[in-house]
Amino acid sequence: MNMTLSKRGDYVVRSALCLARSYGSGGYRKIREVVAEVDVPQTFASQILADLVHAKLATSKAGKDGGYRLVRAPALISLLDVIEAGEGPLRAERCALGDGPCRWEAVCPLHETWGAATAALRDTLAGTSLATLATRDEAIEAGTYPVPTNSHRRGALIVDI
Repeated sequence: MNMTLSKRGDYVVRSALCLARSYGSGGYRKIREVVAEVDVPQTFASQILADLVHAKLATSKAGKDGGYRLVRAPALISLLDVIEAGEGPLRAERCALGDGPCRWEAVCPLHETWGAATAALRDTLAGTSLATLATRDEAIEAGTYPVPTNSHRRGALIVDI
């Protein structure tokens, strides 16, 4: 099973994280700043930021002092809110077993277990704030965040002394 975000979901999370890290300044971030900071493709950035605006997580302002910013503190925005802004609602749209064989019309043997797993994922994402991610991101950038033993990016960490 692939437990990763689509490119759009990835870019929405990165962009929201960029806006969260600059929230305290009260200013707006230009598209070019978001592109440079979190490596979102320039051609896609306006659509991604529009996803955050459409989800009422960010606002935009035109003009010299304009750009994008979060509408409320990152502590009040969940990771679930951000992911759903890019991915759409996180819920099963069809039977987890696909097209069959299903012995029952409205439910399959996997239905309850899959529903519980989906609810647990939603709860975990809803319980993680954008502020938590921003703090974690700052610690990673500073080199003070410990690499988890189950990291998906294993390899030698090279540190210049």
